[in-house]
Amino acid sequence: MGWVFAAGFILIALLWCATWLRRRTIRALLLTTGAQTIGTSSLQSRGRRLPRIAVRYTDNAGTERVIVKAIVSAGDTELLQKPVVVLYHPKHRGRSDYVLMGFGAQPRRWFHGEFSREKKPSR
Repeated sequence: MGWVFAAGFILIALLWCATWLRRRTIRALLLTTGAQTIGTSSLQSRGRRLPRIAVRYTDNAGTERVIVKAIVSAGDTELLQKPVVVLYHPKHRGRSDYVLMGFGAQPRRWFHGEFSREKKPSR
């Protein structure tokens, strides 16, 4: 019975390593060959949920997108006062795992986010 637990643990560890390696590879690809644009940031809050930072940018196809970063610490709200640089992969511009955002004129730290599911106004 112990071997089942060990096999499960090894499988979970391998999946975690594969995910980590994939994210690191995508990050390196974006930092070397990604398209760069400037975005605008704002605070997004809905009801009782924790506030989030929403970054609005336009990709090379002219599509306006909004990517959201969850606020992790109290200092994250200070990021709203800095300019936002968005890196994305031109071929995968519709996938949020191929988008990084950095704050400041020359960002040293890059953040992942998820695309916002904004409701379209009904006609």
